[in-house]
Amino acid sequence: MRNKVLLFLVGILVLSCTSNDPQKNINEIDKLIEELVEDKRAVGITYAIQVGDSILQTKEFGVSNIEMATPITQETQFRIASVTKPITAIAIMQLIEAKKLSLQDTIDKFFQSFPNGNQITVYQLLSHTSGIPNWWVGGMPKDEPKNFPLCENPHQYLERMNTPSLFEPGTFYSYSNSNYVLLGEITEIVSGQSYESFIKENIFIPANMENTEMEYAIDAKQTYAKGYTWQSNEENPFGTPESYTMPFSAGGLRSTTKDLLHFANAFGNGKLVRKETLLMMTSYAKLKNGKPVYEGLYSPSGQTPKFPGNMKNVGYGLGFQLIENFGTKTISHGGDIAGFNAVFMCVPKSNTTLVILANTENGVMSKLREIDELVTRIE
Repeated sequence: MRNKVLLFLVGILVLSCTSNDPQKNINEIDKLIEELVEDKRAVGITYAIQVGDSILQTKEFGVSNIEMATPITQETQFRIASVTKPITAIAIMQLIEAKKLSLQDTIDKFFQSFPNGNQITVYQLLSHTSGIPNWWVGGMPKDEPKNFPLCENPHQYLERMNTPSLFEPGTFYSYSNSNYVLLGEITEIVSGQSYESFIKENIFIPANMENTEMEYAIDAKQTYAKGYTWQSNEENPFGTPESYTMPFSAGGLRSTTKDLLHFANAFGNGKLVRKETLLMMTSYAKLKNGKPVYEGLYSPSGQTPKFPGNMKNVGYGLGFQLIENFGTKTISHGGDIAGFNAVFMCVPKSNTTLVILANTENGVMSKLREIDELVTRIE
C-alpha cells in the first residue's frame, strides 16, 4: 500500500496526516517549474509528486527536442545521471541480503592490485568514505579508453590513477563517482550477470519501471529527450553540450518521472530490499571513529565546506543523500550530466515523493531552493 511508502525509512509506524492543504504547495511548485520553461532556463521539464495515497500530480512543460518541436509526455525518457546511484546501491544490498556479498568485504577480493584494496570496504564505496577520488581528479593513465568507464574492467584504470587515494579509508566523506563505477563492476563479478541485466531483472521488472534503461541500450525507445545547455543568450538561449559521457553504474541510466515514482514505491514497500536494509541505507553512514559522515566532510584546503542556510547535516547513507532541509529530513539524490538535470526527493514526514527531470543542464537549479521549501513544508 502507498501509505507505507517511505515511512519505514525513518521507522515511523503511522502515516503523518497533513494539517495544511498540500495541494496549495503543489500548485506553487507547479508554477515555479512552469516558470523555468517560460523564462527560458530549461527547454523542457516534467515532474511528478505524490503525497500519501490521496494526491498524485504529474505535468510536462516545454519540448523534448527543439529542432523537432516534440512535446514531452509521461513516457519521455531523460538522462537521470547520479539518480542512478540509489539503484546501484539497491543492487549491491540485494546481493548482500542473498549472502553473496558483505558490507565489510574489502575490495581486494575483487580487484587484487587496487591501492589500499585491503582496507577499502564495500560499505565505504557505498558511503563515499573510501578516499578514492573522481577519476578526472585522480588523473587517469594515458591509455584510458575513450569509452571509460563503459570499457572492460574499468578498475584497471582507476587503480592506476596518479592519485588513487585522497585520505585513509573511512576517515572522511568525499563524494566520488569512481566508487559507484567499482560497485557496478562488483555487481557483475558477484552476480555473474551484466550490470544492465541484473538491475533489469531485480529492480526494473519488480518495480514496474518499463521505461528505464541504460543510456547505451541498442533498442532505445524513440521517446528519448535531447539534452541542451543554457547559454544566457536571449536570441539563442540553448546550445548543445560540448562533452558527452556515459558513466555506467555511477550515472548511466535514463528514465521517466513515472518510473522513478514506481521505484520509490517499490523500495519503500519492501519489494526490492527488506525494510531493515532500507532503514540502514537511509540513515547517516558512519566514519571509522563512529561519527556521522556530515561531521567529516573532506576538503583539500582543510576548510569546512559551506552550504546554503536551509541545509544542515549534509551527508550520505548508502546510496542516498541525506539532508536536514528547512528543518526536515529529506532522502534524495540529484543528478547533473551533459544536457540534463534530475531531482529525486523523498520526505518521510509527509510521505511525499517529488521527481523533476529537465533536458537542460542545471535546468532546475534556479528554483530548487523555493521548491525544496514548499515540499518540506507539506505536513
